[in-house]
Amino acid sequence: MKNLLTTAFAIIFSACMVWAQNEKYTQAMTDGIQALNGIDRAKPDAKVLQDIANRFERIAAAEPKEWLPKYYAAYSNVILGFVGTSISEKDQYLDKANVLLKEAEALVGKPNDELQVLNAYRSQIHLAADPMNRWEADGAKFTEYLESAKSINAENPRIYYLEGSSLFFTPEEYGGGKKAAKPLLEKATQKFTAFKPESSIHPAWGKMETEWMLSQSN
Repeated sequence: MKNLLTTAFAIIFSACMVWAQNEKYTQAMTDGIQALNGIDRAKPDAKVLQDIANRFERIAAAEPKEWLPKYYAAYSNVILGFVGTSISEKDQYLDKANVLLKEAEALVGKPNDELQVLNAYRSQIHLAADPMNRWEADGAKFTEYLESAKSINAENPRIYYLEGSSLFFTPEEYGGGKKAAKPLLEKATQKFTAFKPESSIHPAWGKMETEWMLSQSN
């Protein structure tokens, strides 16, 4: 009887420890995501973004089996690649994002639409850093990653947000422009309305940006 009680107590204690660790992880991720969502999208602060990226990397180090901390660290570095002051600085952040994405992919171990979408976003920002020299290679990668994401989960709204944003910022003489982007942005909006993240810490970005671009397309 004593051994049975000891075993039962050990099981309960172990379950409580796992729950506490999960709660700590979820809270750390929630705090990081809230900080990321709180940045000024019109003029992101590079130092703040770097601090957020570092925060997610620390969570990744503490939770080596979780892919989401590496995902958000990569996402932060992609945004840093947009706000960098030179091509070399932008590329430094984007290279870091690429490494983190590869590590996240290894943890997931199977095709993942959110990782493919973020790969596409990284390609889009890499192209934007030097469009004259990168449009062909990065444009092809952008399309390839989004097609891969569609094959996994065509309901992911970030696919259509990125397609729409690509056209939105492409000059009309090259087949882009606000009118060309509008149908894709409207589709993204519909997908966002129906979209439910897998959990409170899974990716949910892009809705605000989609709404802003649509407001400029009317």
